[in-house]
Amino acid sequence: MSLNIIVPQFFLPPSCVKLGRFITNIDHPHQSYHDPIYARTPEPAISSRESYVGLKHESSNASFRSALTSLLSAGFSRRAKTQVKVMADCVRTYALDNSDEWFTEAMAMLGTRTWIEKAVDRGYDIYMIVGFHTVMNARIAHKFVHGRDAGGQINVPVGLTLAAVGAIAPLGDIIDPSVGGNSQSVDNAQAFFMAPGEQICAFQYRKVRHRWFSSNSIETLRLSKSPWWSSVERGRDEEDGEDEIIEVEAIPLPEEELDGEWDRKEAPLGEILLIRAEEQIEK
Repeated sequence: MSLNIIVPQFFLPPSCVKLGRFITNIDHPHQSYHDPIYARTPEPAISSRESYVGLKHESSNASFRSALTSLLSAGFSRRAKTQVKVMADCVRTYALDNSDEWFTEAMAMLGTRTWIEKAVDRGYDIYMIVGFHTVMNARIAHKFVHGRDAGGQINVPVGLTLAAVGAIAPLGDIIDPSVGGNSQSVDNAQAFFMAPGEQICAFQYRKVRHRWFSSNSIETLRLSKSPWWSSVERGRDEEDGEDEIIEVEAIPLPEEELDGEWDRKEAPLGEILLIRAEEQIEK
């Protein structure tokens, strides 16, 4: 089954990530990364999904777009402590075609090998970005459940609300909301946020696994279909008893290996969407 991870920031601009990138933290694909210098730029396979409007709900057999909407809405609702509705012109999926070939090409590069070894030595998990999902012209509407005003038109600072839910940092073009109130209370008023253009909201990863071997295993490794090489880190083979040949492979990200608590939605065709539970986001 294909796992799709919604990032804690909710939205990221497409300019800050690339397909075929290697990262060490699935929550922050725009940090601590390595972009291999491929011979040609990876071309994604792009599929569009129809426009959607969604509220938080519990349907387990919803379509992909409504499952995505449901988790986004639930995430905003928990962290803003109010009911949320997410709307967008369309949803697009960008997938790295033939990701095995791109992985093999990357593992042949000295720069990538060095980065992989350093990440392994530091105890980091390693992941490859093989796909992501975007929303176009996202509109986020939510009700306020606290506060009073004299009525009329109330301007609410973006930082007061979106910063509290962790979504303000990547959204440089977000538009300040306005709240329309018809009485002394703004308990039932709605604020609308705009994220113009295309924003990434979820990722597909493959996990990079590795194994170390001694030089005595080199004949066996010659039969391996997975990339392998002698360590490029100086002095490794000089340390007593330390293996100096590393073999790597990219596998589908196992759900059971994800740390922490996750909220989960199933979509057709075996797709699963995940978002971290609130207590994990706050840590």
